[in-house]
Amino acid sequence: MNFQYYKQHPLEKVVSGAIKSAQATKFIVALSGGADSVALMASLASVRHTELIAAHCNFHLRGEESMRDQHFVEKISSDLGIKLLIKDFDVPEYQRQNPSTSLEMACRDLRYEWFRQLLSQYNYDRIATGHNADDNIETMLLNLLRGSGTTGLRAMLPDTGTIIRPLLTVHRNEIEAYLKAKNLPYIVDSSNLASDFRRNFLRNDILPMLRQRWPGLSKALDRSIKLIKSENEVVEKAVNDVLPPVGQPLLISNALSFPAPELLIRRYIQSLQPLTTTAEEIVAAMRAEKSDIRRWHLPGGTVTLRGQKLFVTQKK
Repeated sequence: MNFQYYKQHPLEKVVSGAIKSAQATKFIVALSGGADSVALMASLASVRHTELIAAHCNFHLRGEESMRDQHFVEKISSDLGIKLLIKDFDVPEYQRQNPSTSLEMACRDLRYEWFRQLLSQYNYDRIATGHNADDNIETMLLNLLRGSGTTGLRAMLPDTGTIIRPLLTVHRNEIEAYLKAKNLPYIVDSSNLASDFRRNFLRNDILPMLRQRWPGLSKALDRSIKLIKSENEVVEKAVNDVLPPVGQPLLISNALSFPAPELLIRRYIQSLQPLTTTAEEIVAAMRAEKSDIRRWHLPGGTVTLRGQKLFVTQKK
């Protein structure tokens, strides 16, 4: 069921344009009950000919607050006439089975695995998430601090073909203004108020200080992300034009004649979960022009340098 407004709000125009560009109409909406997800669901519902299913994850990590969230999403989904699916997760058990996975990543893995199952089960077009422009800035800065290249610095993509983020160009203050204008309630996750996680530390402590010193920070970083994304598209095309088909070896001559050999090698071996120094070591070995066979044993498999070719073998 869609609910229509007499006059389309600017945020709804952004969302309408995003889904029109994606040529999609059926969405699994990730609904936490927070401002972003409520605004996303309401704005999607305002667009004609859309079909929505809301999906809520209950990780049971915040006691009564987790159940508060569930009751809230049940009510607002009912108010908007949107079907709601809820799934309970045992995060500690998942972490016991995957001991190297952090709490944050465990929740993310479980959440998206379920969303993808729903996408297939209902034959819908996209998973829709409420990531906004401020989230994108945080992602870019976190990736910068990890030492990422342009793929990390471009931050999140508005549409991956599986996940669509219609609010990615909209800032949090605009989202809150939309909710106020439409008289739509939302809830606040108390865990977001603590700066224990790196993202929360950036959001709650670092970015407010930077914005106080540089009032135009958000617009400047929005522009930087846009430029990096455009430049990354050029880089990715150049890399893909040189990379061999999956399962085929990479010629050393092609690698060393590429303007950025280490970048090309990183893309070629990325499925094997290489170390940050692996590509540098491989390029150095290529340039050494020695006849002996070299191997790098990585978490996801083995890289072999032999006979002027580089091979990857996936771990079974």
